[in-house]
Amino acid sequence: MTQNEVSSTKSKALAALQPSPLTWRRVGMLPFLLLAVMLGILVYAPVRHFEFLNLDDDLFVSNNPWLRHGLTWHSIEWAFLANLTEFSNRAEYWEPVTLLSRLLDAQCFGMDAGAFHVSSALIHLLNSVLLAFALYRLTGRWERSAVVALLFLVHPLNIQPVCWMAARKDLLSGTFFFVTLLAYAHFVRRPGLPRYLLLLAAFGAALMAKPMGVSIPLVLLVLDWWPLDRWAKAWGKPQECVRLVAEKVPLLLFAIGASVLAVTSQADAGAFGKFNAYSFPVRLGNALVSYVTYLRRVFWPSDLAIIYPHPGALLPLWRIVISTLILVAITLGAVALARRRPYVLAGWFWFGIVLGPVIGLVQIGYQAMGDRYMYPAIQGILIIVVWGVADLLRERVRLAGLAAVGAVALLTICAMQQVQAYRNSVDVFSQAIKVTHDSLIAYINLGGAWHERGNLAEARRCFRESVRIEPNAPSLWMNLGNVEADLGNSKEAMDDYNWSISLHPTYAPSYIAMGRLQAREGKTDEAITDFTRAIQLDPAPVEPYQMLRAIFVEQGRNAEAEAVRQALIKVHPEMAR
Repeated sequence: MTQNEVSSTKSKALAALQPSPLTWRRVGMLPFLLLAVMLGILVYAPVRHFEFLNLDDDLFVSNNPWLRHGLTWHSIEWAFLANLTEFSNRAEYWEPVTLLSRLLDAQCFGMDAGAFHVSSALIHLLNSVLLAFALYRLTGRWERSAVVALLFLVHPLNIQPVCWMAARKDLLSGTFFFVTLLAYAHFVRRPGLPRYLLLLAAFGAALMAKPMGVSIPLVLLVLDWWPLDRWAKAWGKPQECVRLVAEKVPLLLFAIGASVLAVTSQADAGAFGKFNAYSFPVRLGNALVSYVTYLRRVFWPSDLAIIYPHPGALLPLWRIVISTLILVAITLGAVALARRRPYVLAGWFWFGIVLGPVIGLVQIGYQAMGDRYMYPAIQGILIIVVWGVADLLRERVRLAGLAAVGAVALLTICAMQQVQAYRNSVDVFSQAIKVTHDSLIAYINLGGAWHERGNLAEARRCFRESVRIEPNAPSLWMNLGNVEADLGNSKEAMDDYNWSISLHPTYAPSYIAMGRLQAREGKTDEAITDFTRAIQLDPAPVEPYQMLRAIFVEQGRNAEAEAVRQALIKVHPEMAR
């Protein structure tokens, strides 16, 4: 093939990526939209009656004071400055796009949990549509792009970010990830400053929803190879190769800035508390096993849970070795197919690169992995499957269509069952306990959910399991003491509180809980001592001031009651009103 013929072929390929205004009608946009809406309703209609969960939802949404008045100038300012100029425990990172979306929901619906869930379901539906159009713009293949989008819409792995309000950031990061892909396809067809600025804005919005988007520039480099074929065009032309990399530099600078902010804010929140508990070999082993587990769950989405406890050094060596061999074999196979089936290597890199920042090499928190992390990564595997099946059945179009329908139908049925696990805290953590081993967070939150519902026997059972798993955590013994106190077992409750304090003599919540029990039993002197000690250790909680002041008022010690009130106002000036 001559150089002119090669150029002509590539020009035609690029022309295929420029649909005419009538293309949308021709390729069947309306049937796709109708089917997507129907599938979305089938899977997510029940969320209208779902509750907020007691893991992070309470901190970031249901008990977040910033959401009480919806969108105001003050709350908008907080959304943009939280974890940028000052630390806020009502936000996980610098995530103004996510915070604004929560404020908007609160403005429109109040604190109606069902309405928040419906809003998330609509965002997920929008993301599926954006994904279909982005892939079409990049590849010029509508049917395959639409199938990938429908599989993405109904896949059970994507239920967590829809039904867990604390994971709204994953949905919105996905939204602007797909917008970034659309903007990039737009820029590649006709490069120019306005289109590049649009690309930067979309990428910036993805980072402002969640910093996981830091990997997007690398994904764009992969897309330059397939399907855009830009590397082949630049091959042998150093200036063109440099340009392909240089146009990603501003994006990489954005990503570096977002990474620094994320690490800083997570460190402020104490999320790296477990980092030193796991050596690098342990973290690497977990990362390798997690990659394979994520991959398996794309094809067999079973044993899904809201949280997966980190196995630590207990992870069997044979699992690490087998996982490593599987990853190496798939990578070598993708490289071998790079010429005939380039989408295999591109999809595999998409999957691996996007998961990289959250695969656990840098350990944050107690989890080994999370379904929500697959939200922007699963598309890489879906592309491999859909393009691969379509190529294998190229001459059997009807069979390919039946395969697509069957896959969407099976995933829809699985998703309809899995979504029910997120109805409330009891259901979601009961499911987590069922499919994982010794999940400390699941037992703690299930115990809290039962306690709130008044089922003290189940709450005590869960908290006893939690102290069995982690006997040196003072907060867990305090939880158990609170349940014993509500059951009327004062001696057992006091023993639990004292044990909590012996583990952590400066743990203020245990003194507050002990003081509450002492006051209930009329032991006011002991209660005064406990509340005073709690305030000395941590002046922030309001309860010890209020309890202490109430005791002084009841005893007629008005001067001391006023002194406590003034101390409270000094810490919380808003309490003066």
